[in-house]
Amino acid sequence: MRVNFYATLRAVAGGKAIDANIGAPITVRTVLESVTRDKPNLAAEIWKTPGELNDLIHVFVNGRETRYLPQGLDTPLDPHDTLDVFPPVGGGDAR
Repeated sequence: MRVNFYATLRAVAGGKAIDANIGAPITVRTVLESVTRDKPNLAAEIWKTPGELNDLIHVFVNGRETRYLPQGLDTPLDPHDTLDVFPPVGGGDAR
């Protein structure tokens, strides 16, 4: 299972992507827990509290945001799926 990180999360994750090898059953939550287990700085960015996604983090399964999937973080995954994790996005002119 490939987990891609974007923008500022890349430095915290240690690169553009992490390959997570997890036994079944696989869900979005178990993959995120696995990739953040040994990376406390990444965990601090991803999780508000253990198991609760930071409100500003956006996670996509094959291009679909988990917030809009019926099972959210508990969405089952296939080992060939891709997760994309985005940090808060800001910018633009506030005028």
